[in-house]
Amino acid sequence: MHTHQSLFTYDGENAFYDPNDKNQLSVIAYHFIAGLLKYIKEICAVVNPTVNSFKRLVPGYEAPTYISWANRNRSALIRIPSKRGKSTRCELRNPDVSCNPYLAFSVMLAAGLKGIEEKLYPPEPIEQNIYALSEKEREEYGIEQLPDSLEARFRLCQKANL
Repeated sequence: MHTHQSLFTYDGENAFYDPNDKNQLSVIAYHFIAGLLKYIKEICAVVNPTVNSFKRLVPGYEAPTYISWANRNRSALIRIPSKRGKSTRCELRNPDVSCNPYLAFSVMLAAGLKGIEEKLYPPEPIEQNIYALSEKEREEYGIEQLPDSLEARFRLCQKANL
C-alpha cells in the first residue's frame, strides 16, 4: 500500500515544492522525509500489523526493506515521484493493506511533522538499486534495514516503550 503525502500552505501552495532546489524539494519536504526515516522502525508497529505484513517485506520485491529515500529509485523506502509543483509529494512504500489507515496516516504525519519540528535533514538520496549493493556498500551509505518480523517489531517497541 504505497502512501503519498504532501503538505499545503494556507494559500494553497504545495509546501514540499521549491523550484530552485536541485531536487525541487523545499526545506520542509527534506525535514518531513527525515522525520519519516528517523521514526520508520516505530512506524512499522502500525503500518505492518500482522505476521503476513512482514512476509511481503522480502529484498527484491515491490515493498522495500531498506531505510533510504530517492527521487526515481523504486528500491528505496521513500520515493519522490517525478511530478513537481502542486503534485510534489513523498511516497512511503512499506505500509501493508492490513493496517488501519487512520492510525497509519496519523503516525506518518506525526513523524513527518516531528522531523519539521526537529529540523532534521535526510542523508543524500540513493538512486542505485539498493538490492544490488553489497552489505558493505549499504553500510557505507548508512542504510539500515526495516524490522523483518513481527517479533523484531515487538522487541523494537519494547525498547522504545511503545
